[in-house]
Amino acid sequence: MLSLLVNFLKWTLFYYRYIRSNVPKSFQAARNMTVGKAPYFDYSSRVRHPSVYRRRRLGALLVATLAVCMIYARSGSADSPSAIYTVASGDTLWEVATENYPPSEDPRVMIETIREENGLESYVIHPGQRLELPR
Repeated sequence: MLSLLVNFLKWTLFYYRYIRSNVPKSFQAARNMTVGKAPYFDYSSRVRHPSVYRRRRLGALLVATLAVCMIYARSGSADSPSAIYTVASGDTLWEVATENYPPSEDPRVMIETIREENGLESYVIHPGQRLELPR
């Protein structure tokens, strides 16, 4: 996610630094002629140069992007609690995986996850053993 944000900032800076600054002179003159530049308008002293507004928009875009990234990162970082399963007589890891996880998930992957979470060396489980089932 951080690399996505870095790439976005690189392209934004590239755009404003090279593309927007390399506008032909005829277009630059037209761009600098904004409403309120004439001396006889009362509000002309309050109208700022367009680059001020461009920087504000860029700053607002940056703040909005950071806020979205922080919200997105925060939502995925919360560790969901693990469920505890007590092994009954005749249970296998395959049965534990198929009974406690949705059918859309591959039981083989869930079995390996259960083994890693509980530090099991083999696929053998014993009655009364407590297994931590990650969510």
